[in-house]
This record gives sequence, structure tokens and C-alpha cells, in this order.
Amino acid sequence: MHLTLVAFNYQSADLAAEELNYLGHHVQLARRFPGLRQYYTGRLMKVAGKEPDRVRAAIMSFDDAAAAASAMRSDVVPALLADTQAHLKDVTSTAVEAETIVPFDSRRAGQQCFVMVAEFDLEQSAGLDAAEKHYLGTHVSIARRLPGLRNYVIGKLIKTPGIQDSRYRMAVLVFDSLDAYRAAYASAAGRELLADEQATIRNARVYRLDARVEV
Repeated sequence: MHLTLVAFNYQSADLAAEELNYLGHHVQLARRFPGLRQYYTGRLMKVAGKEPDRVRAAIMSFDDAAAAASAMRSDVVPALLADTQAHLKDVTSTAVEAETIVPFDSRRAGQQCFVMVAEFDLEQSAGLDAAEKHYLGTHVSIARRLPGLRNYVIGKLIKTPGIQDSRYRMAVLVFDSLDAYRAAYASAAGRELLADEQATIRNARVYRLDARVEV
């Protein structure tokens, strides 16, 4: 699966007008991408008391990189690019070669949810192979036991030429709400996961989205 995380600010300071255009026009255009398998949009939230440097983010998934590239050649692209240039700025994009651990088969368009995205490196004192084995065999197994987890996707970031600060891996976890996320991490599985994160996860960059399912 090919996943892309996009974060951005609006061109205008008129947040209400920009939100109306984004949700009513931009998102509707993006939903027309051929081969689009999953699509979340959301307002970015504080992380550890710190305000985000972007106002919104979106997560889009296709079957593979070829399907994503084909979508970018579709007839919806000119209108979407024009709207992006007119209304969005400070756009960042991160591509991931991903796999679904917990599918969100019951999702429906318009459904509200909470999305936590983490980009991170692995602790590699015993080597990358050992780190990968622990992450996939232990860490992921703990995470998938989180109560209330609706969707869980993991993957490796695709390196972008000229970008030096990209991390090695990404994880996307989806819950019904922020309260459900907090309850999950307060559970026995959540406490076990946090302990494993302390031992194995390094250089984490975390995004929290007050999100909505679009596809």
C-alpha cells in the first residue's frame, strides 16, 4: 500500500472561509482520485502542550505507488492543483510504503475519529535487523491489542531527495475519539506499549488529528 501524509496551512487568515472551501470543494475533488482506497482529513491538535505548525493534515492511501502515480495523472488533478495554489501554503508531504495491520472495514464517509500519526526511528544498538525483528514481532503485536483500535497502519518512509530529517518508519493509529485513545493507552496493553516505546522508539515526531473519514 502507498500512503501519503500531507500537512498544510491556509493562504488566508479567514479560517471559516478556508474551511468551507477545503471541506466543500478541495476534499470533494480529492475524493474523485481513481484508485483511492482510504482518505482521512483532520485539524491538527496540540501534542505535549505544543501548538502544531500546520492547521490541517490529510492521509491518503492507494494500493501501491503505481496506483498513486496514476491518480496524479487523472483529470481531477488540474482543478485540485489550482485550488491548492489558491488556498493552501506551507505544504509538506511524506510518502510511506505501508501495510495494514488492523483494517477499518466498518468505516463510513463522514465518520468522526481521532488519528495519531508517529514518524520515528528505531533504537539500533543491536543492529537494524534486530530492531526490525523486535518492532514487527513485539511492538506491533502489543499495539494491535489496544482496546478500541479501529485502524492500524505501519510502514517505512520513502526517502525524498534533499530532505535530511525524515524518519525511518511511520505508524497510523485510529480510534473513535480522543477519549478512546487515552483510554487505550491507560489500559494494560497501552502501558506495555508505552514501556516498549521507551526502549525501542527514537526521534519521534507525532501528529494528532481531530479527523473525519472521507473514503
